[in-house]
Amino acid sequence: MNEIGYSEILKFHSLISFCFTYQSTEPVHHMEIKKDQTPLIFDKIYESYDQMNHIISLGLDKRWRKKFVKLLKNRDYDVVIDLASGTGDLLVELAALNAKHYYAIDPSVKMLTLAETKFYCADFINASAESMPFNNNSVDLITISFGIRNFPDMKKAFDEMYRILNNNGIVSIMEFSIPEFFLFRWGFLIYLKAIIPLLVTIFRKNKQAYKYLQESILDFGRNIKVTELLEESGFIITKKKKLTLGVVSIYSCKKINNN
Repeated sequence: MNEIGYSEILKFHSLISFCFTYQSTEPVHHMEIKKDQTPLIFDKIYESYDQMNHIISLGLDKRWRKKFVKLLKNRDYDVVIDLASGTGDLLVELAALNAKHYYAIDPSVKMLTLAETKFYCADFINASAESMPFNNNSVDLITISFGIRNFPDMKKAFDEMYRILNNNGIVSIMEFSIPEFFLFRWGFLIYLKAIIPLLVTIFRKNKQAYKYLQESILDFGRNIKVTELLEESGFIITKKKKLTLGVVSIYSCKKINNN
């Protein structure tokens, strides 16, 4: 057996072993790429970011965003922040809420530059989730779509959201998750560890950026207890919903200050 063939068999064996032994409660998965480096990574891939999102998600990302916004249409909003707004795809969908003021916040300058070409009725702010230039009790809704796993300090970001939200203000989060049912989980992990790298190779995209995608999803799925962190920051969890066999989760919470 030649060296290449043997190497490929080892990779396949490693993948299958990983999928069969994976447990969401395993010890911490250590990421090679640090989260504070993500603005630089996204600045490198911003031009092809939307295209690869659509390809990697098999076009489902568009449906996920529409369902996400539909869940928010039960009330009126004056001030809406799309946090970790990226290239602004969710911001476009949020226009359906008819809010008076929209803000898009992201630490990547080039991603925001692209977002500005899609949605003209917003203010675009280059800032981190941990430090936002807003007054206390000044915002009605904060949305985060596939962005919280990139926050260097998630607890600090949730504290900051609580600070700027009005009483009864809402935080709604959509993020990747690891399916609980073992067959769906295996399928998702195989797609994450084998199919996505293949697509990245075929389309000749930045391998480092999409390695970070894999690592951040696994890190988030294993190590981050979103609802616990939100509750520690003072939020009341109002909804948790899973989409597409559990590969995406939506978390909604509310600030209720009785003081």
